[in-house]
Amino acid sequence: MGIEFRERPTQERDFLLEVRKSGALLGQVRRYASGFFQYYRGALNELVFEFEDDDLERLKQRIASREAPAALTY
Repeated sequence: MGIEFRERPTQERDFLLEVRKSGALLGQVRRYASGFFQYYRGALNELVFEFEDDDLERLKQRIASREAPAALTY
């Protein structure tokens, strides 16, 4: 199963996406007043973002490629 992005309503922020894989919460994407979207990896991480981009679709692609399992090479 791939990475899922679910918009979650929130009163604190105007935009919050949950990033999930097989139902498990991997992190969150938030948008700030600056217009940038930031990915916070980890279910409880609210302090340090891993990726930032002004284009949500580009950020989603980057998250999906980062969270996909690496191919094994022998």
